Amino acid sequence: MSIRNLIITAIRAIAKNKMRSSLTSIGIIIGVSSVIVMVGMGNSARIAVRDKVTTFGTNAMSVFRPSRPFDGRDVENLRRIFQVKYISPLVYESYIPVVFQNRNMLSRIYGVNKDYFLIKEMALQSGRYFTEEEIASLARVVIIGTTVWNEVFGNADPIGKTVRIKNIPFQVIGLLAEQGSAFSGRDFDNILVMPYTTASTRINNRKDFEELYIAAHNENMVEETAEVVRQYFRKKHNLPPGVPDNFRIKTSKEQLKVAENISKTLTILLAGIALISLFVGGVGIMNIMLVSVSERTREIGIRMAIGAKRKDILLQFLIESVTLSSVGGIVGIILGILIYYAIIYFLEWPFILSVFSIFISFLFAFAVGIFFGYYPAKKAADLKPIDALRYE
Repeated sequence: MSIRNLIITAIRAIAKNKMRSSLTSIGIIIGVSSVIVMVGMGNSARIAVRDKVTTFGTNAMSVFRPSRPFDGRDVENLRRIFQVKYISPLVYESYIPVVFQNRNMLSRIYGVNKDYFLIKEMALQSGRYFTEEEIASLARVVIIGTTVWNEVFGNADPIGKTVRIKNIPFQVIGLLAEQGSAFSGRDFDNILVMPYTTASTRINNRKDFEELYIAAHNENMVEETAEVVRQYFRKKHNLPPGVPDNFRIKTSKEQLKVAENISKTLTILLAGIALISLFVGGVGIMNIMLVSVSERTREIGIRMAIGAKRKDILLQFLIESVTLSSVGGIVGIILGILIYYAIIYFLEWPFILSVFSIFISFLFAFAVGIFFGYYPAKKAADLKPIDALRYE
């Protein structure tokens, strides 16, 4: 019996029980679609995470020391180091009320210098940045994020308007371009940016600060720059060899590594779910094929009686099993792509379709059909013609 005839016979047998065949393929469909969604989401998440992390600056780092804050001399000394391209103090306060007329909201304050905007690549939608003179004079000027603009000004032009922050009047001189939000839901646009001298003195009532933002000249120099900064503070604080740092340096690469580790963990979890679904689907195929062998025992006997060989019976049932799993694989691929597209469309992530994942998914489905279909096919092929013909 030719392979072509065996395939036609297998398809006809499957078509006789459309509902049963469809239900049998559900496990394969779920498993394959899970693989497509898993790989797609993993790829999209990596790009999305990298985009979020690079808002920190691809060549940036932060130095944090709450126990013994930094001062202006640290900024000037580090600025002279060759590896340091940009450096900015950071004075941070959260849940600070900002009021304009009868509207108010809670926002976050960032006290920085002009280098901060270069490190974070923060563009303006309108207005201007503050000047060095305004930093030196503790000017009461502020640049606002789009969330503050929407909530407090109702989308009206905020430039030149006066808002009250901790009951202190500040003139709005700039509106930042929209930055989006973090995976945690933190709104990057709910911010107020002012000179760090103003934030330290007028908001915090102090002249020092606990954090520095530093940028190297490029991504390849991040680790070298971090080490130079580390040695500067160890020397300044008289830390002997073997004594741990009394400050913390966090680079953009470290943040990206943490985010990618989380992404990989989630990918492994989804892979486990997909494999379980494929296994369940395979067991379902084996079960249905065993039922099919039992129902068609007399048919098998007739085929053998008129000349069908053992390998013909084996191939016939094996082809049925592979056809069931392959069709389920194709449907699963289509469904997986649709689900993946719907998810990333909602999350506004990039769509990255992996041809390799489609190939692997179909290969898995095909392999499941062979693995779980072999035993029922062998059982059918091992039947003796006389016993099969007597079967009722």
